[in-house]
Amino acid sequence: MSLTDLAALAAYISPGLIALLLALSLLVWLYVHSAAQLRNSRQQRLNELQESLRIYGRLAGCLQTNIQNSSTEKQQQPNELIHALQETKAAPYLTPHLQEQVQSSLRECDASRSELLLKSLEREMNKLIEERRLVLLESHAPGWGTALWKLLRPAAGPLALAGIVWLISRLLVDLTSYSNMDSSLANSEPSAYWLIGCTWMRFASGLIALLYVYRLMTLRKQNDLDVTASHFPTSLLSIVMAAVALFQWIGPEAAPYILAAQFVLFLIGFWITRGRSRSDRPYVGQPGLMKADSPHPAGHATGKGRTSDSSFAEEHIRS
Repeated sequence: MSLTDLAALAAYISPGLIALLLALSLLVWLYVHSAAQLRNSRQQRLNELQESLRIYGRLAGCLQTNIQNSSTEKQQQPNELIHALQETKAAPYLTPHLQEQVQSSLRECDASRSELLLKSLEREMNKLIEERRLVLLESHAPGWGTALWKLLRPAAGPLALAGIVWLISRLLVDLTSYSNMDSSLANSEPSAYWLIGCTWMRFASGLIALLYVYRLMTLRKQNDLDVTASHFPTSLLSIVMAAVALFQWIGPEAAPYILAAQFVLFLIGFWITRGRSRSDRPYVGQPGLMKADSPHPAGHATGKGRTSDSSFAEEHIRS
């Protein structure tokens, strides 16, 4: 193809078509980039699960050996156990409940405390094993719905970008129309200013809804590993915050009420996701815990570290 043909082709193609092709190319690149990031995140997640299982398995073996040595009155090997306890603090999936037990075991590790920690480790390892199974199943043998979701999930970034461009374009069009109305009709200045303010609030409300839709599409399945907040209430709250923005089609006058409702829902989110404060948990030597522990045979060992935290009391009650 000669230069003359290229010039003729460039003159034939409109600037709008060129902009559309560039926009489509950008969206495709974002989709491919998001898919690669999700793939890397899944692999990193699998590595973290495997690392946590390796650390927990080492500590469980040391605890079991320590328990057997204590029961047969053999010489203990505290150095290896202390090393395994310290190494557990670096586990990627270490929960606060397990961290408290590890810290208490470092202060005083008797037979009863080792048994409680071993039970907690086994529960956490079972959770991580199930989580690893789901990750491998999602990667190598996804179901019908999971395979479709894997195709749609990388589109969160391109869809968010397209949504932001659409919100900005609608904002500019509305501001232009209201400015023309303001310059032509002097008696409608208050209403024009009010509509301009509602337009900005509608833009902010739509942007909030778009961000929470993006959060829902990129949210990772926790499989009961999220210890700071419940997964379902926060997801449901995000859906409600995004769905409230659909009432914008009533008119621009509804934008202040929609934005106020989203702000209230945003504040409710802090109340839902707040963790249990330390003052609400039982403290060392609390009489209620000591009474709860006394009738159980698992608590035969005495000492000041016996009721160091609420997790040990719960384990005694369950056993």
